[in-house]
Amino acid sequence: MPTNPRYIFDLSMHDLETNLGNIPKYRYSQIIDWIYKKFIFSPYDMSNLPLKLKEELASKFIYKYPSIIKDEKTSDKTYKYLLNLYDKEKIEFVLINSPKRKTFCLSSQVGCPVKCKFCASGAFGLTRNLQPGEIIAQFLLGSKLLNGHPDNIVFMGIGEPLLNLHNFIKSLDIICSPQYINYAARRITISTSGIPKGIIKLADLKKQWNLAVSIHAPDDKTRATLIPDHCRFSLQEIFNACKYYFDKTGRVVTFEYTLIKGVNDSILQADELAKITKQMRAKINLIPYNPTENSEFIRPDEETCNKFANRLKEKGINITFRIEKGSKINAACGQLRSSGISQS
Repeated sequence: MPTNPRYIFDLSMHDLETNLGNIPKYRYSQIIDWIYKKFIFSPYDMSNLPLKLKEELASKFIYKYPSIIKDEKTSDKTYKYLLNLYDKEKIEFVLINSPKRKTFCLSSQVGCPVKCKFCASGAFGLTRNLQPGEIIAQFLLGSKLLNGHPDNIVFMGIGEPLLNLHNFIKSLDIICSPQYINYAARRITISTSGIPKGIIKLADLKKQWNLAVSIHAPDDKTRATLIPDHCRFSLQEIFNACKYYFDKTGRVVTFEYTLIKGVNDSILQADELAKITKQMRAKINLIPYNPTENSEFIRPDEETCNKFANRLKEKGINITFRIEKGSKINAACGQLRSSGISQS
């Protein structure tokens, strides 16, 4: 297997022309149609292509999904899959079911360079970036399992998407382009730990993607106890980038806030968070901490969580107080992968 082999899932018209050379132009359109409209990935099943072209496609590109090596589910029909990539590295993909919608939670990297202290995703650091085709393959695999497209996509799986920006944007372009999959940009949420340059680059594209920024504290001092220095930017830098994103796209930014006992769950911190959120014209996604193995952090009790949430509501903040899905299946980001690595 060559280093960084190309996936057939992420082939644009330009890629086909570059890699396949002198074939009739209409053949490119046929290949695009098979891959992105009919979801047929094996060249040998593309019935209107000549055998020589099928063989060339098969020899140059990977056309199989990452393999599912472990899957878990709960009574609420949340499914979590551990996927094996071409180089035996592993990522997670989650299908979240709720009464009104089905959501795919996708990964953007193998491991994570940010290494938030409460998150299992960064426990082993960053191994490598996902290629565009590996990101798209998660979407297509989920669509096959679901027998249709999801209502929403959230990039809240393993990795920091804005530190794999080139590959990430290419995957979104293919997922959203009418020429390819034609998925609505407004149904995609990009979650980031807060990379200002990446947020600004996204904003300049003027797409309708939703932006969710993990702040987890209303002040830099508290946030420094949760996010290591090497990937942590000041809240003011992050807020400036978020304002730029709103000005360029018109999309309201969501602040993600994981409640951790004794760290960021006080009423005074709720008041400060409300003040910041109002100034930014943002909304809050409030998430009670889901403990990970060997973690020093603790989940607040239900009363504390409710008091914090109600305080924000009293201040007029638009909040989502997340009802956890899949808490019994190592649903915190990276836990399934971490267990797979530790057992290997």
